[in-house]
Amino acid sequence: MSIGTLKIDGKKFRIIAEDEYKVLRAVAKWREREARQDAADLAEGKRRLSDPKRKTISLAGLKAELGL
Repeated sequence: MSIGTLKIDGKKFRIIAEDEYKVLRAVAKWREREARQDAADLAEGKRRLSDPKRKTISLAGLKAELGL
């Protein structure tokens, strides 16, 4: 919850409690880590799909292989 507002050089700033700031910062760091991991997973998936030696299998074949 915002405690107050402050205007400097025409820019508006919100003042929040330090504990709220820490929570917001932790969430932002978690989202950054998740985004980096997602990007790495996507790059790995693209690398694997572009491998010419990659064996393809149908969904029915996969289900049979897994016993589903």
